[in-house]
Amino acid sequence: MSSENWTIDSIAHALPHPELRATFQREVSFTDVGKLPAIFRRWVQFIEDFEADRPRTEELLSYIEQHGRLLDDYDEDTPESIAAFEDLKARLNAHREGHHAA
Repeated sequence: MSSENWTIDSIAHALPHPELRATFQREVSFTDVGKLPAIFRRWVQFIEDFEADRPRTEELLSYIEQHGRLLDDYDEDTPESIAAFEDLKARLNAHREGHHAA
């Protein structure tokens, strides 16, 4: 998607969760015009990062559905692993919501 010309509408539609779309719309609506390019770049980067991570997310989701647990790499109870697990759960939820959003 990075090769296409981005618009406010295409950015909003590419966001994987309704709350993200609402946040994006608020930022765009209430930001000084001079600061908009930086905001657009940040949101496009978020979308590109999310899409680049999608195959890994799909693999992890498939593994969890088949085995009922995370990979062993995520089983260790450390602050980092707990944060990674919470991040993974948030990404999976955003991914699931994105498939049901119009």
